[in-house]
Amino acid sequence: MAVANKKSAPRAVKSAKPAAPTKKASVLAREAQAAKKRLLKLRADTKKAIDAAKREVAQAVAAAKLALQAEKQAAKDKLAAQKEKAKAAKAAKSAKKPAGAKTAAPKKAAAPKAAAPKAAKPAAKVVKAPKKAAPKAAAKTKPAAGVVAKAA
Repeated sequence: MAVANKKSAPRAVKSAKPAAPTKKASVLAREAQAAKKRLLKLRADTKKAIDAAKREVAQAVAAAKLALQAEKQAAKDKLAAQKEKAKAAKAAKSAKKPAGAKTAAPKKAAAPKAAAPKAAKPAAKVVKAPKKAAPKAAAKTKPAAGVVAKAA
């Protein structure tokens, strides 16, 4: 085992020696200067790219905020419209209830009038028509009273 350790140690020493340069020092200096310029250019380009990306992100965030605000406003407007519609429907119902009670009496009067011209053609039906019209009017009166009682 000791022999294996001794053999691995000299190998590490041999690889640690630097290779002899094949180019002149002036050529290597020019290459080093060009590499520095490329690095600086990459840094500048990277910085520009990063700044451009930051601007794009800021624009996207601003657009998202505006869209969110627009959606919230649209939701508020929709809710307000629903409330207005509900108020209008409620007002219409409340307006119809008194009008319905008032129009119930003319309907009673109108129903016998409508039945009377039909009954006027045959003489036998004229006698029966008023009797039938009266129960219908009484039947209509009962549900109307029930509706009023439910509403009250």
